[in-house]
Amino acid sequence: MKNLSEASPRRAWRLTVFISCVLLLFASGGVWGGASAAPAARPSATPQAAVRSAVRLVATTTPGRLRAAAKGQAAKVRVAPLLRPHRPSLSTEQRATAPRTTPRTVGHARQQLQGALSPTVEFDGVDAIQSKAVAGYDVEPPDEGLGAGNGYVANFVNVAGAIYRTDGSTVTAPFFLNTFFDEPATANLTDTRVYYDAPSRTWFATMLEYGLTSDGSAVTESHVDLAVSSTANPAGAWHIYRVSTTDLDHAGCPCLADYPIMGVSRSNVYLSTNEFTSNEQAFNGAQLYVLSKSQLVAGRATVNTVNFQNLAAGGAPGYHVQPANTVANAPAEFMLSSLDPNSTFDNRLAVWAVTNESSVTTGHGMPSLSVRVIGSEAYGFPPNAQTPPGFCNGKACDAGLPTTGVLQTDFDAMQETQYINGRLVGALNTGVTVAGDTAARSGVAWFVIKPTVNGASVGTGTRVTRQGYVSTSGEYLLYPHLNRTSSGAMALVFGLGGPGTYPSAAYATARAGRDFGPIQVAAAGTGPDNGFSGTAKFGGAGRWGDYSNGEIIPGTNRVWLATQYIPNTGDGNANWGNAIFELRLP
Repeated sequence: MKNLSEASPRRAWRLTVFISCVLLLFASGGVWGGASAAPAARPSATPQAAVRSAVRLVATTTPGRLRAAAKGQAAKVRVAPLLRPHRPSLSTEQRATAPRTTPRTVGHARQQLQGALSPTVEFDGVDAIQSKAVAGYDVEPPDEGLGAGNGYVANFVNVAGAIYRTDGSTVTAPFFLNTFFDEPATANLTDTRVYYDAPSRTWFATMLEYGLTSDGSAVTESHVDLAVSSTANPAGAWHIYRVSTTDLDHAGCPCLADYPIMGVSRSNVYLSTNEFTSNEQAFNGAQLYVLSKSQLVAGRATVNTVNFQNLAAGGAPGYHVQPANTVANAPAEFMLSSLDPNSTFDNRLAVWAVTNESSVTTGHGMPSLSVRVIGSEAYGFPPNAQTPPGFCNGKACDAGLPTTGVLQTDFDAMQETQYINGRLVGALNTGVTVAGDTAARSGVAWFVIKPTVNGASVGTGTRVTRQGYVSTSGEYLLYPHLNRTSSGAMALVFGLGGPGTYPSAAYATARAGRDFGPIQVAAAGTGPDNGFSGTAKFGGAGRWGDYSNGEIIPGTNRVWLATQYIPNTGDGNANWGNAIFELRLP
């Protein structure tokens, strides 16, 4: 999400939603919902034709040689407003017939690490204190990038990065990501991702850059920086490429390519963005950029790229279209997104496929993008999380200003996805009603999908094979991330908080073919969130990380996970931190 200086107004519109408009038809016991019994898969609108272009190499950087410090920043704090597509208001008739209940679940018991499966390794990643030390200012929310492989773990969070060994020891001290991506210290950077691709023994990382007019009222340009390591050691040299996303030929542009998402397949690197107009008051839909992986890995000066523009599914612009990180062979690059065009509830998912992937590299022919809408369990907008209040003590947020303890859980958009052994998996935040609880909570809806391809299109046999909810009475789950091993075991990581629970890092696991077990805490919060974005000055609802992250080690039962929690009192304006841990699944 976009970073703005403290002086800039929050220009993102706020949507009025009612989370009580969700219908659930659940299976016996009302917890998991078995194989989907929803309507048959049906095709959706055909996305625009592909456009071929090239991306150029602009710089080389080496994290192991970077040193902290952007100094003299004018802004003391930066906050990232939520950007969401404008959704049409419900008609009187729609409101009259809309269901009035959230999905009902049986809450999961909490277990404080004495459960059957505890982390084999757990350590702290980048936190607010380190981030300010390298950048010269505070940033919220702590958007989480995590990659793991070849004996290393890379943690990129907001504008700070660090590299560790798998025992938690430090390879590089925290470094400034503006410098890493060869951007000026004053550039607006946000929404970072990092991933290790085992087949090519290459690390990939992305970040959004954008420019603003002098008064901050409009976007002037944007691009996505893509970093590609030259070796399997992330502390070594990386090549930096720039993908232009300004799109002057689109309506309302120059545009902002908000929330870039990365997926890596055998053939290509996929970047999906959400395109907002210059004034941020209109949405053009998701944009998809497909880059030749072999050319990136080779460090080519120019890299073949194909762009699919203004994606749409289910009668609405595509949003948070999540390209999968694809493990082993696949008949296509699959992607997944939720729908909910009225911002109320939905029981459909959009499954996307890019076929003829090799044509991006060869230049012979063009890849094809298709989408199919399938039925799923219901999901809807989650309520904000209620956690203990605190105080923001820094000068930038007026010393002693109280924080509300309210944390934004965002909305019911799909989070990161993975394709492995013929299955596409993903999860999202949803409102839930836990049996015996006193109020609606935010929980997790998760999905395992068997995608098929018929020719160049998503096949009619594409369907949900397993799905369900994870929730707990009296508490809120925030920003889930789901990984699956080749054996079918799954690990789900998320934030956890409640009126009596400081924001913590938590997880749940499932054996192959089984339901998720109890919620366990990997790192318990040590105090309230005292970030500046949780004060009335910034709207009173604190910004939590807009996504968690994780990565499996292919061919093993090991998975690395990371999410936000409160580890300390912070630097006065923010006190977020990141828990990084490894699980060895059954």
